[in-house]
Amino acid sequence: MGQLILYAIVVLAATMAGSSVGLGGGVVIKPVLDIFSNATTGTINFYSSLAVFTMAVVSVTKQLKQHFSFDAKKLLSISLGSVIGGFLGQSLLQWTIQDLPSSIVRVIQSVFLFLTLLTVFLYTINKKKIKSYHVTNIFAILCVGIFLGTLSVFLGIGGGPINVAAMMILFSFDMRSSAVYSVGIIFFSQLTKLVMVCIPGHHVAFEWPIAICVMIFAVIGGYIGTVLNRKVDCKYLTLTYNILIGLLILVTLGNTIRYIIAV
Repeated sequence: MGQLILYAIVVLAATMAGSSVGLGGGVVIKPVLDIFSNATTGTINFYSSLAVFTMAVVSVTKQLKQHFSFDAKKLLSISLGSVIGGFLGQSLLQWTIQDLPSSIVRVIQSVFLFLTLLTVFLYTINKKKIKSYHVTNIFAILCVGIFLGTLSVFLGIGGGPINVAAMMILFSFDMRSSAVYSVGIIFFSQLTKLVMVCIPGHHVAFEWPIAICVMIFAVIGGYIGTVLNRKVDCKYLTLTYNILIGLLILVTLGNTIRYIIAV
């Protein structure tokens, strides 16, 4: 029961943040569960992807009902890339889990996650000094999607922070629109990962009670977060995003040091 409560609290908080400011949820779930859960890296990644995908379904559905207008060409191009990247990222993760000790895999993931979050944070607080673009080339957008999908699935974070930063740089979106597009991209990349889990040779061990708990609280968190995205002023969404990224950097740094010491 204690484990279910832990997953419920973490998933609810993560998916609320994910659907409101585009973090995806996985970037919160992965490092927090690394601290408090005894599950393997592959299992934690699966629960994270399940929560993020469920949240994305709820969030995108509600945004469409509220008449949010997506640029179909941009969303589909980058999402197709993220699907391809999702296969690459899951294959890479599966290879590292099979060929390297779990402790080493956690160190690799944690180091890459720390560097990714730090880069995103530095960009976000300095974005007014950094030039943004209005990219329209389909091939370029596809390649960006492949990169985002590969990195997010390998790290098990859903890709939220990277997606939001990419939307701002590539398309000059504000925080609110970047968050919505980020969740749309997350939907496709995490769908890919969950499909691959069903393929023989890629199966991940998990517990059904925890999986059901994760989905239920991801639905609740996704709904609440989407309402906040539509109602809260954009400057407060940006402030919340920056605070969460800062906290996650500290958590990830702590995890990285702990894993390196334990190796």
